[in-house]
Amino acid sequence: MRMRFDLRVCVALLGLTIAAPAFAVDTANPDWPCVQRKVLKLTSAQIWDGPAVDGITNWWEDKEVGKLVRVVVSRRIPMEKVEEVIQKFAESMPEGEQRDKRLTLLFAGVLDETNKVRSSVVSGIERFQRRQVGRSKRLQEQSSEIAALRARASKGEGLTGQIEALQEKFDWNARVFKERQDNIPLACEIPVEIEQRAFAVGRTIRFHMS
Repeated sequence: MRMRFDLRVCVALLGLTIAAPAFAVDTANPDWPCVQRKVLKLTSAQIWDGPAVDGITNWWEDKEVGKLVRVVVSRRIPMEKVEEVIQKFAESMPEGEQRDKRLTLLFAGVLDETNKVRSSVVSGIERFQRRQVGRSKRLQEQSSEIAALRARASKGEGLTGQIEALQEKFDWNARVFKERQDNIPLACEIPVEIEQRAFAVGRTIRFHMS
């Protein structure tokens, strides 16, 4: 059975989108629909208590470190596997300055790559929200047009076919809008999961440092 939406449902749906930009406490970011505060970039101080890495930009020059970074950052790789490869990497070197230096390089790479991935996700969420706002405006326009046609039809104009066609289009657009709106909370969890993984990786790296 095809889902139907009347004008009152449309108003409810539109209310979700209109409220979404103000849903977050950070009013300076109207395109951010998440309850989580928008954080543009993770810093080492948030997830790391080891040596400073802010000035390290050449971590990728260590080929083994560069290869390992891609593995541990990938959310497709279980943390159990990440812990294993980090342990194997650490144990391939004697304890001391050399190990600590390369493990610090590893974390610098993890932080750098994590921020790139996370920034892409944040931008994607904001693009999605802007499209939702656009959809809500189109729904509002369609609902106004339907109301105007019904008003004319009530005066005897034969507009039944036109009204039904527009109503069908409205129903479909409203359904798409609602389904996508329901996905926003799930999308908002992704940056959080990325941050949590970076913290877990950093903690694992630090465990193997002196």
